[in-house]
Amino acid sequence: MKYFFVLLALAAAFQYDEELANQLTAFSFGAYCEINDINNWNVGAISQKYPNLTKVQVFENADMKTRGYIAYNSQTQAITVVFRGSDNIKNFIADIDTKKTSFNTACRCQVHEGFLAAYSSLKIHLDGLLGEYRVKYPYAKFHVTGHSLGGAMATLFASELSSAGVKVTLVTVGAPRVGDSDFYEWFSNLPVTHTRLTNKKDIAPHLPPFRFGFEHVNNEVWYFDGVNYIVCAEVKGEDQTCSASATRTNLNDHHEYLGWSVEACNAGLVE
Repeated sequence: MKYFFVLLALAAAFQYDEELANQLTAFSFGAYCEINDINNWNVGAISQKYPNLTKVQVFENADMKTRGYIAYNSQTQAITVVFRGSDNIKNFIADIDTKKTSFNTACRCQVHEGFLAAYSSLKIHLDGLLGEYRVKYPYAKFHVTGHSLGGAMATLFASELSSAGVKVTLVTVGAPRVGDSDFYEWFSNLPVTHTRLTNKKDIAPHLPPFRFGFEHVNNEVWYFDGVNYIVCAEVKGEDQTCSASATRTNLNDHHEYLGWSVEACNAGLVE
C-alpha cells in the first residue's frame, strides 16, 4: 500500500486524482511510439492497460521534429490531447537555454522561446483537428498531457484553450519551467486543473533555472522515491520541500514516471 502525505490546508483547493494521472502519464509516453501504432492504438502495454482511446490521430511538424496526437477517451468521456517530448531527451536537456519571448496579448507575459516555437509548430495542425473533435464530441471534457518538452507544450496549449473559457484538466510529466512570474499569475487564474508530476531527482523540472526568471505553475505532486508521493504546497516560487529540494539532479529519473516509460510501447502488459 502506498503512503502519501497531503497538506491539509490545500485539500479543498486541489484534489490529486492518482488514477487519472497514471492514465495520462501512460498516454504521454505513448506519444513516443511509432506513428502507425499510435493511429491504430496498438502501443504495447499502454493500449493494453488503457484500450478506450478511439479516433486517434497523430499531428506533427517534420521540420521541427515535434509531434502529438488527439483522441477521444470513451472511458473518461474526454477529448485527449497529448504532446510528445523531444526525440532526443539527452540533447534537449543539454540545449535548454534562458531566452524568453512574449506569449500573447491576453497574458502580457513571457515564456521560453524554444518551447513556444515547438508549440507553435504544431498549433496550425492541432487547431483544425480540435474543431473537428469539438463538433463530434460537444459534451466532452478536455484532458491535456505531455512528458518533458511535451509537458511544456501541453502547458501552453492548455492555457490558450482555457483562456477561451474552456475547463481543462492538465497533467504534465517531468516538465521544465515554461514562463516568467507574469505567466504564473495569469495561468493561476485560468480554469485549468493542473497536476505537475515530478520524480525523485529528475533534472528537467529544475530547468530553465529559477534565477533566470522562470517559474513553475501549480500544482506539483512529487514522487520522492518513485512510488510514494507528496502533494506539494500551492505557493508562488515552488514548494522548496518538494523536487526543488533535490540536489545532484540526474537524467535517469526523467525517463520513467509512475512505472511508465518509452519501453512500454512494445512491452506486454505486466500485472
